[in-house]
Amino acid sequence: MTHDKDDILIESAMRVFRRRIFPMLFIGYFLNCLDRSNVSFAQLKMGADLGLSLAAYGLGAGLFFIGYAASCVPSNLLLKKIGVRRWLGILILGWGLVSCLMATTQGEHSFYLLRILLGATEAGFIPAVNYYMTTWVPPSHRSRVNALLITALPMAMLIGGPISGALLELNGYLRGWQWLFVLEGLPTVILSWFIFRYLPETPRDAVWLDENQRNALTNAMGGQTAVAVTESYAAGFSVFVKKPVVWGLLAVLLIAYAGTFALIYFLPVILKSLYGVTPLQIGWLLAIPNLVAIGISYIVGRTSERTGDIRLHLTVICIAGGVGFLMLKPAALISLWAFLAVISLITSFTIAYYGPLNAAIQNLIGARPGPLALVTTIGATGGFIGPSLTGFVMQLSGGDWRPAALAFAIVTLVGAVLAFLCVRNPRPDPIEPALKQSLVHTR
Repeated sequence: MTHDKDDILIESAMRVFRRRIFPMLFIGYFLNCLDRSNVSFAQLKMGADLGLSLAAYGLGAGLFFIGYAASCVPSNLLLKKIGVRRWLGILILGWGLVSCLMATTQGEHSFYLLRILLGATEAGFIPAVNYYMTTWVPPSHRSRVNALLITALPMAMLIGGPISGALLELNGYLRGWQWLFVLEGLPTVILSWFIFRYLPETPRDAVWLDENQRNALTNAMGGQTAVAVTESYAAGFSVFVKKPVVWGLLAVLLIAYAGTFALIYFLPVILKSLYGVTPLQIGWLLAIPNLVAIGISYIVGRTSERTGDIRLHLTVICIAGGVGFLMLKPAALISLWAFLAVISLITSFTIAYYGPLNAAIQNLIGARPGPLALVTTIGATGGFIGPSLTGFVMQLSGGDWRPAALAFAIVTLVGAVLAFLCVRNPRPDPIEPALKQSLVHTR
């Protein structure tokens, strides 16, 4: 009876978490994605204004992830010292200001510098959110919560695309691409105040949970957070030796990041070159694949949580992404709508992989800030490789993106094999036996 009562209390606490905390994290991730990717729209006019070549643009887009990768682990060292609430607020304020400063870009060198700085200021956000989730969300709930969180990426494209396209048409005092950076950076600065003011550090600090909910959630998470509290920062990295399958999952993450950000940064350029559409039309057209991706990601998160299966879900998603990249060439030769259908399949991969993969990695690593930061560093490396490779290939081939698409198809299918071999589905453990048992009964 006590176990059943604890299950109910944890479920109710998670409902309150999704209502009170999750919106702030979601908006933060939404703006995180928007502020790093709006350069894909800015390039439609900024490139001509500043004389940026495709190779220079691809390098600058990718250099964001060099600053990102270099800052992940140091950022999480500060997270442990400063506290997750204050550090998240500082990070959000910092990248919001840098995003606004992107409007001061004068040429290649300033573009490279500001992109590196933007990456450095954004770097700690996802590791901090991952750490925060491992101290708040029990393992059986993580696949769904992660799947909901990643929908911020297609939402940023869905909402941000038309807005960015419209902002490019602004004139007066600043050019359209400069207005884009300023007006899309300001909401991030405003969000930092809400994080400082309203984000509770731990379940114990959440005054809107009653005492029973706090106790049940704290006890459920205690087995994981205790490890992070008692072991040293450096000792946390031993998880990579004890659980070598983590490296296979990190390879899948690197592959997915490479494909994701190559698509994000170059899809507007490709659409314009293939079909001659305007920036505003591009924004509305890209709403289609992102709407599809949101639906697929939600379904994947729900079915993964209900069935307890992560491995098969992630494997199928990677296979779908690889097939999508292979289909790009014939789709481009048929029509705009066939092209968008294939892009919808690829975009669904770039979104839906996140829920099961992140849950699998979090379940293996636990609430260890150092290893979680290294995970994001590996992903950021993929984020550098993808756009840089695509820009380089397109520059050499006179704007042809298909050789890069073939490369992404091959490595994504390799990622499907790694997912099948390395993912471990969650099993009942001492942290929350009653909750896991109740899920078995419901199935």
